[in-house]
Amino acid sequence: MRYTLRQLAYFVATGEASSILKASENIHVSQPSISSAISHLEQTFGVQLFVRHHAQGMTLTTAGRELFREARALLAQAERLEGYAGELAGKVFGSIEVGCFNPLAPIITPELCHEFMRLHPDTDIRVREAHQAELLQLLRQGTIDIALTYDLQLQGDIQFLPLAGLPPYVLLGADHPLAARKSLDLKDLEREPMILLDLPLSSEYFMSLFSGQGLKPMIRARTHLTEVQRALVACGRGYSLANVRPLNRHALDGKSLRYIRLEGDHPVLTLGIATLATTQTNPVRKAFINHCRSCVRDHSIPGMTPGFD
Repeated sequence: MRYTLRQLAYFVATGEASSILKASENIHVSQPSISSAISHLEQTFGVQLFVRHHAQGMTLTTAGRELFREARALLAQAERLEGYAGELAGKVFGSIEVGCFNPLAPIITPELCHEFMRLHPDTDIRVREAHQAELLQLLRQGTIDIALTYDLQLQGDIQFLPLAGLPPYVLLGADHPLAARKSLDLKDLEREPMILLDLPLSSEYFMSLFSGQGLKPMIRARTHLTEVQRALVACGRGYSLANVRPLNRHALDGKSLRYIRLEGDHPVLTLGIATLATTQTNPVRKAFINHCRSCVRDHSIPGMTPGFD
C-alpha cells in the first residue's frame, strides 16, 4: 500500500473543513504535514482531490468527493477493527470525536475527558464546540461521533440518552437589588432589563418561558458568549436566565454573581448524549458513554455547583 491511514485522515479532515488551516486547528497537526499528505495522495491516486481557491479555502473535486466518502468509510472501519481488537485484549483504545454545546464545553468536558483518558491511557478524545443546530449537522455528516448537549429539537434520526436535568434559574450580579432573594418569579423580572444568551434554539427556549405565562421580557442586550453574558450581569447591566451553573460564581473580571432559584413549573433542559441512530457503537464510544453515565447525574455534574444561592 502506497499510502497510510494517517494520510487519509488528514485528507478527510481537510475535506470536512474545506481548509488546510481549519483542518490543522481541528486535528492539531501542522499545515505542512497536511499539505504533504494531500499532495502524496494526489500523486498516488493520479487525480486532483481539491480545487484551491486563493484566500477562500478549498473544495473537493468530483473525484475528490468520491474518494472522500470511501476514505471516511475506510477510516471508520479501521477504527472499529482497532476497537474490537482492544476489546478482545481486555483494553479500551482508539479515538473519539466529541461535540459539545458551547456553554457546556468549558464546564464539563475538561474533567470528563481527562478522567476518561486517565482511566484508558490508549484513548484520545477530540472535542469540538458548537451550537445545537450545528452539533446535529455534524452528527449527520459523521464529523463527530457523539454530542453532549440538550434535548432541543431532536429529530427521529437522532438517539438521545438523558443524563441530568438542568432547570432554568436567574443569574444576577451580587449588587443587584434582587440578589438577596432566595427565589424569584418571572413576574418579578418583567420590568427588569434582561441580558439574553442569544444562541440558536437556546434563545427560543428562554423566550418561551415568558411567553408561556403571557409575559414579555425587556431585553437590554443580546450575546452568544456566556462570558459576555456573565460579565454584563455582574457589572449590573441586567439579569439573565441560564441553566448551566458553573462552580466559579464570578465573571472574568472578578465581579461576583448570584444563582437564584426560579419559581414556577418551567421546562427543564435535559443534558445528555446525542448520537446518530444509524451509527454503530464501537468499544471506545461505548466506554465513553458509560463513563458519562457514571459521572453525569442530577446534582452531580463535573464543573457545576449542585444548587442555588
